Amino acid sequence: MADQAANTSAKRNAEETQTLRSKLVDQHISMLNYPDPLKPRAPLQVYPQGITPEMEARWLQMLKQNSV
Repeated sequence: MADQAANTSAKRNAEETQTLRSKLVDQHISMLNYPDPLKPRAPLQVYPQGITPEMEARWLQMLKQNSV
């Protein structure tokens, strides 16, 4: 009797788990729409408004000179 109850409980838990997973998984997802996460990518260079890469290079040079 206890075996049957445990088996029924395990079966019900498995069904509920499968139902929840099917609701959580996006059915329309395609891995073709996403880049390869292991492929190296160029770093993003996002500067605040009014700041240019030349300004950053100049500041880095000034820091390098002063950190003797």
